[in-house]
Amino acid sequence: MTNAKKSVTITLDEDAVTESGQVLMPKGTQILLRRPLGGALRGVNIGGLVRMDYDQVALVAPRVSTPPLLPDIFEVLSTSDVTQVAGELANFCLTNAAREALFPST
Repeated sequence: MTNAKKSVTITLDEDAVTESGQVLMPKGTQILLRRPLGGALRGVNIGGLVRMDYDQVALVAPRVSTPPLLPDIFEVLSTSDVTQVAGELANFCLTNAAREALFPST
């Protein structure tokens, strides 16, 4: 069976840019996401996190990311970058059996 990774690195596809044009994180920035432990999930609807609900992902992301995806940064991420973060956080929530069923080893 596949064991869950303790962390994963994603690379931003696009600049995180404010409406005023300030680049908060440039395209290509690598973000380390750590597997959330119980404390990082405080106040979170885990079902919403698994469903990749934006609000739940935005709540957990700054708690488990380096550099931190603080709310002002997270809200200006591109859709593809939010989806990357959400997908990895949802994957962290899966059991080993569920992960193996979804992504069989070859």
